[in-house]
Amino acid sequence: MLPYKTVQDAEAFLGRNLTFPETVWLNYSANKSDYFLYCHNIVFLFLLFSVVPLPLVLMELSRSSSFNKFKIQPKARLSFAEMLRCYKDVMRMFFFVVGPLQLVSFPSIKMIGIRTSLPLPSGWEIFMQLAVYFMVEDYTNYWIHRFLHGKWGYEKIHRVHHEYTAPIAFAAPYAHWAEILILGIPSFLGPAMVPGHMITFWLWIALRQIEAIDTHSGYDFPWNPTKYIPFYGGSDHHDYHHYVGGQSHSNFASVFTYCDYIYGTDKGYRYQKKLLAKLKEDLQRNGQENGVSYQNLTQDLKSD
Repeated sequence: MLPYKTVQDAEAFLGRNLTFPETVWLNYSANKSDYFLYCHNIVFLFLLFSVVPLPLVLMELSRSSSFNKFKIQPKARLSFAEMLRCYKDVMRMFFFVVGPLQLVSFPSIKMIGIRTSLPLPSGWEIFMQLAVYFMVEDYTNYWIHRFLHGKWGYEKIHRVHHEYTAPIAFAAPYAHWAEILILGIPSFLGPAMVPGHMITFWLWIALRQIEAIDTHSGYDFPWNPTKYIPFYGGSDHHDYHHYVGGQSHSNFASVFTYCDYIYGTDKGYRYQKKLLAKLKEDLQRNGQENGVSYQNLTQDLKSD
């Protein structure tokens, strides 16, 4: 809870006039506890899991050729009932694991120093902190993900997430309860190392989930703005990981591609891309470009 209740008190405390965003923040948060503000994450996550995937789900259900040409595995189709079952499973895990975890984890947020006070961080500060959060989460997630693809980790925990060999947007948070808890650690490490404002923390949780939905969308759109982010993996990179499935020793990274490149765990993916490019070139040369599907061309590429 902020130590001041009015704009005048806040301006006297800071020794300057409040900016418009700071005035809005003060008016909204002055009489709310830090715990209540932190619990906004529960609402944000519910909306993200429920609303953000909807356009992609509608594309999937439309079976439109306009969208189908961007689908990475065009022969893999789920019915409305199957998608609804996925969403229900995600919501069940949300209400019994994710939500309660948010409710009880507030002391750790206070301990690492996430603040709600004024002044608000600058846009540059938010950007730099988010960049650190993404880098730390990506590197830590890479190694935990590799562990989960070991025999014990996969059979006991991670195989649940890989039930969708052709991922859909709703399946981004679809996982075993233990995996949700384990992969919460990388998401927490960045803010623990570089604590910031509650608004930055909200943005971090939201952007990380939107990124996960994007990489599990099953569509590779050429106009996706993430294609301008250096080393960003995207849906094509992660879709290969799901397609190969339990045998996969490729593309473990959650966001960027540099770990897979440095540690040599993208060789199967790069070989597949090279082979598909050669096949496409041969088809074009022979005048036989007929929209050959991902699965037809990759039946023999299920191992590194």
